[in-house]
Amino acid sequence: MDDNVLFGEHYNTHFDPDVYVQSFFTVLEGTVEGGLAAFVLKALHDVFKSGDVKGTRLLDIGTGPSPHSVIPAVPFVQDIYLTDFSAINRKYLYDALLGSGNQDYANVYDFFANLDDKSEPWRKLSDDLKAKVCGIFPCNLLQDDIFGGSSFPLFDVITSSLCIEAAAPDVETYGNIAKKISKYLKVGGHMVIVGVLDQNYYIVGEHKFFSVSISEQELKSCWEQAGFTIQNWNHLKGPEESEYADLGSVFVMHCVKNS
Repeated sequence: MDDNVLFGEHYNTHFDPDVYVQSFFTVLEGTVEGGLAAFVLKALHDVFKSGDVKGTRLLDIGTGPSPHSVIPAVPFVQDIYLTDFSAINRKYLYDALLGSGNQDYANVYDFFANLDDKSEPWRKLSDDLKAKVCGIFPCNLLQDDIFGGSSFPLFDVITSSLCIEAAAPDVETYGNIAKKISKYLKVGGHMVIVGVLDQNYYIVGEHKFFSVSISEQELKSCWEQAGFTIQNWNHLKGPEESEYADLGSVFVMHCVKNS
């Protein structure tokens, strides 16, 4: 791993959640990053709008400073549990969703509301999410017990966006993480993942953060070996040049736990 690329504990010292949200989820059209974000949000919306992915309890792995991965699930689940490794991100989310913070997700909420052609303002979607969030919990995907002793019943749905490739130092560890996550999902439950392929780093502000470079074949194999059957795969090739990352492509995958 390049010594100049940040990883692990650096998320508690060098990661700026405001800059991350502004860079990747504020402008959703007219820029390279905005186009990628819009693709991800639309693909997530389509997965949940199908009606196949639903249940009582949803767990989001590595929410980061943005709840974009769970917003389209709000109408289809009752209880939402958010998690993240970084104490900074957990506080940022808490202030935004359970406190009195000024974090601005308006463009993301508005994007989803427009997809459904709803007449009510996006604020209702925000209020509905806040009402369903049951807590924001620490999570370390490199530990055997990824929730550090917190006890959860099995979940109906697990989501994760742009997290696992940032936590795993290599492809083998990525596969082990998939197996650990699987333990928290009911048989027949749904896993919805947003990720990137063939990426070595991404940039937030002045800092470059590590991402494990994993191919489509390697990634799908990791989840299949963890007991999942892939139901839907949607991906978009990355740009030739980007000031924020060197990704090959971004994907949204829906799979079902079969064992």
